Amino acid sequence: MAEFKEVYKKYAKKVYYYLLALTKNAQEAEELLSETFYQAFLHIDKFEGRSSIFTWLCQIGKNAWLKECKRKKNFDEAGTELTEVEDKGESPEALVIRKEGELLLKNAIFKLDEPYREVFMLRVFAEMKLKDIAAEYSKSEEWARVTYYRAKSKVQKYIESMEKNQGGQL
Repeated sequence: MAEFKEVYKKYAKKVYYYLLALTKNAQEAEELLSETFYQAFLHIDKFEGRSSIFTWLCQIGKNAWLKECKRKKNFDEAGTELTEVEDKGESPEALVIRKEGELLLKNAIFKLDEPYREVFMLRVFAEMKLKDIAAEYSKSEEWARVTYYRAKSKVQKYIESMEKNQGGQL
C-alpha cells in the first residue's frame, strides 16, 4: 500500500494534466484521475512492466475517458442531457469559434497513427520532456524528437487543409 501511495504522489499530477488535455474540463479530469488510480490499484497485479507505470496509468485514464465519452454520447442521443454553455465572458461568436478550433485540433490529433498520437499528446498535454518520452518507448531522444516533429507537422497540415475547406473561417 505504501508503494502505491508513492506511485500516486509521483504520477498523479502528470496524469491529471494528460486527462485535462483530453477532457478540457477540470472536474471531469479529476473524476477520471480518481477512476484511473482506483482501476490501477485494483489491477496492479496485471501490470507487466512492458511500459512505464506512467504510460500504463495514461492508458487506463484514456480508456476511462473513452468509456465516459461513449456513455455521454449514448446519453446525449437519448436526448436526456442538457448541454451547458461555458461562461468565460466570450461573445457567442467567439465561443463558437473557440469550440470549433478545439474540435478541429482534437480531430487532427485523433487522425494521427500511433506512436505519433501518443507522443504528441505526451509532449503537448502531459508536458513530458522528449528524453522522458524516449525512455517510455525505449527509443532514442532523437526518435522522440523526430516523431513529435512529424506528428506536429501532420496536425498543422490537417488544420490548414480544413481551414482551406472552410474558406478560412476558423
